[in-house]
Amino acid sequence: MNTLDRYILWEYLRAFFLAITFLSFLVIIVRLFDKDIKQFGDETTSWVAFQIILFQAPRRILEIVPVASFLTAFFLLGRMVQNNELMAMKSAGVSIYRIAMPIFVSTFFICLGFSIFYNRIASPAYHIASKLQQKMPLRRNRNVVFEGMNDRLFFILNLDLENESIDRMTIYDFDEQDRLVQEIYAQTTQWGMGTWELRNGFIRRFNEGAEVAFETFEAKTINRIEDPVHLAQYSKDLRSMTIKELQQRIRYKKKAKQSTRRESVRMHHKMAYPFAAFVVVLIGTPISIRFGRAGFFAGLVIAFFLNFIYWGFSFAVFEGLSENGKLDPFLACWSANILYATIGGILLVTTPK
Repeated sequence: MNTLDRYILWEYLRAFFLAITFLSFLVIIVRLFDKDIKQFGDETTSWVAFQIILFQAPRRILEIVPVASFLTAFFLLGRMVQNNELMAMKSAGVSIYRIAMPIFVSTFFICLGFSIFYNRIASPAYHIASKLQQKMPLRRNRNVVFEGMNDRLFFILNLDLENESIDRMTIYDFDEQDRLVQEIYAQTTQWGMGTWELRNGFIRRFNEGAEVAFETFEAKTINRIEDPVHLAQYSKDLRSMTIKELQQRIRYKKKAKQSTRRESVRMHHKMAYPFAAFVVVLIGTPISIRFGRAGFFAGLVIAFFLNFIYWGFSFAVFEGLSENGKLDPFLACWSANILYATIGGILLVTTPK
């Protein structure tokens, strides 16, 4: 790395972290304190409200990373254009590609860092915030509806993973024509190695829609295929699940011959979205060189316009089509990145050298 690379890299990283810090505080104050805090009821304490805001903040920060990246590249290169630094570098035989290389490489590694941040920090933190809003213990899940294997449907009022117990569970078994053949209800349930330990319940059996048998029990053991952790995760918002959790759910639902479109879309989204900053900078670099003299407000308008279009293509169009089964999840989530990278490459190649 030569002196020029170090200079550009230092100026870019310094400006980026200043931009991400400023925009993060701006988003947290405007988005959370102005909008989200209005959702809190009178019974929500100040401490709980603060916790919710704190745990929602990582996900909000991710929303402004592409904007911060574009603004940083725009103002850095724009300042170099205004100060004739760019012209001096080009006169010395340094190409536009060589000037932009430290920006591209550093942005790529920033994206890698934010992909880990999205998966390991922002998603679990969003789950904690959701639980706090629901006023439920973090290890308890309420009103769980779970599609199991072998045409089995579970309804669970309270699932407590910490104490390995279930309060009021109903199991519905269906035949191949989706007709109810059996209903098992238990007041309390615990699980053992491959078994459900049912207490104080009943069994109803049906034939072609009519009840043909009814029996009660104080204790009963039946085979268990489902992992209680999967049951707990089933009620979990897909936005708050990690990639590993989504992969586990996809594998399970495939075994159960269930649709995995929504889970697949969310999984690929978590891998593709952190790299939005890179493709936005790829477009922003040639734009900055061409229009860098335009100033702050022009850069701000262009940044929000590009990100608005990105969100529109990525979420409203491609991912929506994928969830409806019209587009492959991988293609849907990566299409906006591919499109922006292609446009950025064309703009970069056609930029005056």
